[in-house]
Amino acid sequence: MSSIELNHLRYRYAATAAWAISDATLRVDPGEIVLLEGESGSGKSTLLRLLAGLAPAFHGGEAAGYGMVAGVELRTAEPAQLAQRVGFLFQDAETQGVMAEPLRDVAFSLQCHGRTAAGILPAARAALSVVRAEHLIGRRLDQLSAGERQRVALAAVLAPEPAVLLLDEPTAQLDDDTACELVGELRRLADRGLTILIAEHRHDRVGHLTDRVLGLQAGRLVPGAGASPLETLASSELVDGPALLELVGLTVGRRAHPVLREVTASLRRGRVVALIGANGSGKSTLLRTLAGLDPALAGSVQVCGQDVTRLAAEERVPQLAFVPQDPGRALLCDTIRAEVMLGPRTLGLSERAADAALVALELSALAARNPRECSVGERERVAIAAAMALSPTVLLLDEPTRGMDLRHRARLVAALRRQADLGGVAVVATHDLSLARACADERWLVADGHVHCDHSAGEAPA
Repeated sequence: MSSIELNHLRYRYAATAAWAISDATLRVDPGEIVLLEGESGSGKSTLLRLLAGLAPAFHGGEAAGYGMVAGVELRTAEPAQLAQRVGFLFQDAETQGVMAEPLRDVAFSLQCHGRTAAGILPAARAALSVVRAEHLIGRRLDQLSAGERQRVALAAVLAPEPAVLLLDEPTAQLDDDTACELVGELRRLADRGLTILIAEHRHDRVGHLTDRVLGLQAGRLVPGAGASPLETLASSELVDGPALLELVGLTVGRRAHPVLREVTASLRRGRVVALIGANGSGKSTLLRTLAGLDPALAGSVQVCGQDVTRLAAEERVPQLAFVPQDPGRALLCDTIRAEVMLGPRTLGLSERAADAALVALELSALAARNPRECSVGERERVAIAAAMALSPTVLLLDEPTRGMDLRHRARLVAALRRQADLGGVAVVATHDLSLARACADERWLVADGHVHCDHSAGEAPA
């Protein structure tokens, strides 16, 4: 019996809207891993929501056609019935946590599935071990990095041992070592009969262990195209003059607890730096401190020779612009165009850079849409465009390629190189080493509480 069987399945978010999923026919057998590819907004997340029973039950809209998942018919099943058989990791996994502590969060998932009290904690610990997150036990969930929270969310989904596993961008926030181990564990689970459907832009991380690759184009299932490398663009030659960004003996942390100590580094104009390191190493904390969202514990931050260490975040704008992880939480306006124009209009700046950012990140055709109704990758591009609209001297991006397909990652590379060519600098925290190779002039490796600067060009370390 098939684990997933679809026959002319369709779905749209409103009765008057176009079909987001159009005529999907698919059969997936037990033990198969199917990789689902497609550009941002093509319908991958929508299809997973449909298979999990969340659409139309929670998202509204209209469904038609036939679907059977884990022996449960989608047309007649209650979401709770499907939840007992199907595990689903959301694209924004950090919103999936319920309890304040990782072990309790995974245990809660097992409680919801009716596990006996004696077996809950051992099973929760085992699930955390699978995703290399057992060391997070005892920490507060809201104090973990996005990658660490994604591991906990994965553990909560894996712990009840579902028959079908639906994963939306499961490696997006993970460092390479953790992603490699996770994909290997998924293959072992599939070999024992678990059916897995993965929506993922990072074909290089998961493609080698999948049984089939399918694509989605405008809601239609098509054969997958496979992976292509990102093109490496020429580095800027504007490297003379004083440093635009200079860190001197900077110590950063959360709640007076140091995470990185005595960071000393500088960037001259025309440079893009890739900030790389394992989950929880301190990359996001460093960027938040540079942006003024977290106070420096010691040392100084200088932008264009001005000491901004004691300046509030809003006082560093527009000279410095920051796009955090999960930027969708900060989107304020009802249209993409209004969102991108908000900063320049508020600060009385020219709107020319905003128009250019809309074009550069391929948002012009979507300009009238509400950003909160867009895919994660589209919302990421909106937030980056809004930051670039300020024409900042220093651009800070934290994991900017989450939910972003290869074509739009290439557009981001071009936009970062343009930021450098115009005489600015960019610091990009990323686990996407193909992005680092394509756009960065140098690398800052965050490890063991320190930042190790490599100013040479060339490939980022694996």
